[in-house]
Amino acid sequence: MKKNIFVALDFSNFDKALDVANMVKDYAAGLKITNELFANCGKEGIKKFYDLGLEIFLDLKIFDIPNTVKKTVASISSLKTVKYLTLHTSGGYEMLVAAKELSNQIELLGVTVLTSQPSSQEQVKSLIGLAIKSNLNGVIVSAQEYKLVRSLSKNLKIFCPGIRGVDDRKHDQKRVMGYSEFCRITKDDSFAFAVIGRPIYESGDAGQNIEKIIQSVK
Repeated sequence: MKKNIFVALDFSNFDKALDVANMVKDYAAGLKITNELFANCGKEGIKKFYDLGLEIFLDLKIFDIPNTVKKTVASISSLKTVKYLTLHTSGGYEMLVAAKELSNQIELLGVTVLTSQPSSQEQVKSLIGLAIKSNLNGVIVSAQEYKLVRSLSKNLKIFCPGIRGVDDRKHDQKRVMGYSEFCRITKDDSFAFAVIGRPIYESGDAGQNIEKIIQSVK
């Protein structure tokens, strides 16, 4: 089974998030930890997620002056449990380069345009270009922009929020794609990942829900 799903744990309650993580650990590639959850669980909580054997994607969407960003990235890097960390590419080249200076083993992902917002190809292309120029490890884009990223870089890791299972609601997302279609367009690309949250745990058993989404691939 190809594991290309990062489960977005959009919770403030640590115990509930950990329960979901345990339910999906056999199906997921990793876990996305949001600002809200990180504020509640801290580094000790991150360690418990890490101990499940899944890659940790800390989604802080950092955006600040270069020196502050550099110090923040260095602090997160010292945890040794985080694989991926996000920051806004719109922060500019100097901020992104400063972040890379002290990132150490953490892989930095540049957020382009949130999937809850409209975007233009030129806007996204410009932000992807900044990520490439700054030597970031990957980008966060909608699945509709996957081919655009690959036309610009064969090496960037690509994380796509807004992925849905069959008949799932869009929620507050505007640019979405079904998981089956996502797998079709990213076939054989080991550097492309779907980010899925509420469709997995909003109702019913999270383990059964993620399994159903995976089985929807034709």
